[in-house]
Amino acid sequence: MPVLLHVGGREATVRRRTVLQAGALSVGAVAFKQVPALQGRTAVIIGSGFGGAVTAYRLAQAGMVVTVLERGRRWTGSAPFCTISNPDWRCAWFGDRPPLGLDTSKVIERRAGLIQKHVGDGIQVMCGAGVGGGSLVIGMFLPQPRRADWEKVYPAELPYSEFESVYWPRARQNLGAATIPADVQAAPGFEAARAWLQYVAEFGRTAVPVPFGVNWDVIRDELAGRAVRCHTIGEGPFGSNSGAKNSVDRNYLAWAEATGNVTVLPLHEVTEIREVSGQERFEVAARQIDETGAVLASKVLAAEFLFLAAGSLGSTSLLLTSRARGRLPRLTSTEVGKGWGNNGDFLIARLNLRRAVGSAQGGPGNSRFFDDSNPYAPASMAWEAAPIPSWLPSTTAHLITSLAPERGEIRYDAATGTGKVHWPYAEMATSSDKAGRDLATRLWWATEGSKGSLLTGLPTYDRNTGMGLGSRNTYHPLGGLVMGKATGFDGRVAGYTNLYCVDGALLPGSTCLANPALTITANAERCMDRFLATHALPAR
Repeated sequence: MPVLLHVGGREATVRRRTVLQAGALSVGAVAFKQVPALQGRTAVIIGSGFGGAVTAYRLAQAGMVVTVLERGRRWTGSAPFCTISNPDWRCAWFGDRPPLGLDTSKVIERRAGLIQKHVGDGIQVMCGAGVGGGSLVIGMFLPQPRRADWEKVYPAELPYSEFESVYWPRARQNLGAATIPADVQAAPGFEAARAWLQYVAEFGRTAVPVPFGVNWDVIRDELAGRAVRCHTIGEGPFGSNSGAKNSVDRNYLAWAEATGNVTVLPLHEVTEIREVSGQERFEVAARQIDETGAVLASKVLAAEFLFLAAGSLGSTSLLLTSRARGRLPRLTSTEVGKGWGNNGDFLIARLNLRRAVGSAQGGPGNSRFFDDSNPYAPASMAWEAAPIPSWLPSTTAHLITSLAPERGEIRYDAATGTGKVHWPYAEMATSSDKAGRDLATRLWWATEGSKGSLLTGLPTYDRNTGMGLGSRNTYHPLGGLVMGKATGFDGRVAGYTNLYCVDGALLPGSTCLANPALTITANAERCMDRFLATHALPAR
């Protein structure tokens, strides 16, 4: 059980699981052994996404007593999620509108839903909330960066060869990553996937298959009517009702809980962290809430080791807030909050396409291509399945990612008492905007322009229609606690020996023309290897 220093209000009794799931401990790619120096010692992890789940599993294997605090709920049961085509409170974290989709003007109940929309200065950031974090909501695109791109962004202390030989393969195995099978791509409802390959060929590029963290057998079950239709009709961003998505609550976190060493506390929102004066320990203040936001209990948990895994925005904001309140006197680095980026994202939609793509498009995706000759920045473009309505025919959605140098900052906002993203760039002014618009326009001319409709396909940014969302909306926030600056290359926060970050806040604003999930997972594995090696003692 977690060490509770203080509990106020109503509290439900929480018991650790005591029954091991058969075979769970043999699933990880590396067989870790218990570390004598760490057995029985306590750790608190804030957040349960990719980084938090990896950390929970590896610490549990080492014999530590681990508590995972997650602000969102645990999503269980048959088809627990709402859909993009029919959204309700389940899609939004205390928001009164759906955070994305076909009708973002619909009024919904404000409750503890799945996606937080953070409105920063100049940019909107989407973050997952729930046991499993961002893995519950993203498309589980798991591409590996290319060496040349990586070495433009990452320092020598983070060598490409190490990630390529050890950590990306380990992450792919544990997340069950695989490219779309030929029979699925040939199935009815996947017209858009097949049309995308034809468009890429017409454009003179090579389609590169993307590994996805989904169980393609469950996708086959969807097609055969044995599972709830979800990914085969373009759903999934509001949760995987068929269970096809290999979200981390189904692998790393489940394996961690099966050890008996891990307690996961859903609906526990951390408000601040406190250094215990004169000791290498922390107190973590949290409030336990119900799904309406009512506070059931106020808690303070003690931790010998503290790991931040609340995402780029959440982890950085916690440090900034706690420092502003005088709780972390040794957090003196001026780099905290710096190096924040949107991964070069540029989201667009192409309309009035001449090829048949359908209106409920099977996915989650299939491939991308590279545009290395882009005059503004190297770029990659991927097709993403979406439940395009029948009244908006011949339309597909795409994510263009560029190797953009622009960076923003997460700053403490005294008005709200938390961190806020500052993105100081005008609309369509960043390299990712320019590269994305350039690429999409050239693609349109090469494949559709000579046939007619050009204007409807231009990726102009429109706040009213949401078409061509540009770079001012992102699902891929990165940075704020960048390795080699605000943190060490093992994730340790500067000024502390037992405070670590293990999530996307460590990465310098970009994962180099690739969706970040694979690299966040791989880097968390890398940080855990170093943490365990640092604290290991020879067995007596």
